[in-house]
Amino acid sequence: MEIWNQTGFPHEFTMGMDKAAHEYVVVVVKGTFDFPETPGGPVRKSAEQVPLVMADTQTGEPGYSATLWETDFAFRKPRCDVIANGCAYAPGGRPAERVPVGIKVGNWSKLFEVIGHREWRAIGPLFSATTPMPFLRQPFSYDTAWGGVDRLDPEDKLPGSYKFNPVGTGWARPKNQRLIPGLALPNTQAVGEEIGSPFGEYQPMSFGPMGRGWPGRIEYGGTYDDNWAKNIFPFLPPDFDERYFQMAPADQQIDHPKGGEEVMLVNLTPAGRESFRLPKTALPMTLFKARTKVFDGEVLPDTVLFDPENRRFSLVWRMSQRIHRTILDFSECWVGPPSESMLRAKATGRRYIRSDGVSEDEEAEQA
Repeated sequence: MEIWNQTGFPHEFTMGMDKAAHEYVVVVVKGTFDFPETPGGPVRKSAEQVPLVMADTQTGEPGYSATLWETDFAFRKPRCDVIANGCAYAPGGRPAERVPVGIKVGNWSKLFEVIGHREWRAIGPLFSATTPMPFLRQPFSYDTAWGGVDRLDPEDKLPGSYKFNPVGTGWARPKNQRLIPGLALPNTQAVGEEIGSPFGEYQPMSFGPMGRGWPGRIEYGGTYDDNWAKNIFPFLPPDFDERYFQMAPADQQIDHPKGGEEVMLVNLTPAGRESFRLPKTALPMTLFKARTKVFDGEVLPDTVLFDPENRRFSLVWRMSQRIHRTILDFSECWVGPPSESMLRAKATGRRYIRSDGVSEDEEAEQA
């Protein structure tokens, strides 16, 4: 299949499958935009476009560290994920022990606290946190959120983990309480939820992707039992739910943005506050089987990826159509508004070929 992309955004196509074992062609487009130079100014298409992510990337060893960016090739997403990776900055360039960080997109927002380094100290049978170390810039992720694996006892061959975030820090089991002093507390916590015990159940706070096997996501993955292994494999189980493809936690899933929504980032850059509006988000896409249009419409993004450290954000669009015979039935896909040459070639049954930015039709006219 040929893809004629008028946007300059990276694109690719792949195949997906639903739980009924129907195959689909999936076209994915990713556009990156720079934060405005002045507060409230217009965003601009980035000169350097961020490539599509082919496989999940982590902050460290896969399975033992936080997901940084998840692959852009999810099959379908019922809602729009909002994801961010970065650091907290103390307001005004003055060291602070704790800083609120937040993101707002339209009428959705999320806010939590980022706190300087702390450790557990024992006071008799109880524990307290040391005074946070002031910071100017503090990286955060699920690695530094509440949770973790209790590996305090080196002879423990079955260390326990905090199931809601096994890659975090600060959590431990009572049986290892003598080994807890010196254990790092998390650098993030929910507003109004002070972490006061290494044995507590607190909400891990970050803006990054959830782990694929964490509660809040894994339950949508379906049941993989003996019946599945004997009678359904290699297809998805019948109770698979496409909400599994959402990499953001539930409180970071929003309605698909239509463009023009106000965006505000708080203390995620040295500026303190970044504010702008999303550009027009409706992306025209047209899919053909020979000369027949099988899809012709505008697609809204299902993923918003903020990269405050590089002062940019990306939108990801995807369009899927069922394959009835073979993926080769799909001949052509247009991404963005078609040019006059593309429309003319399709109307006359000629093949549109572009070489160095000039179509076959234009070359003929110039000759």
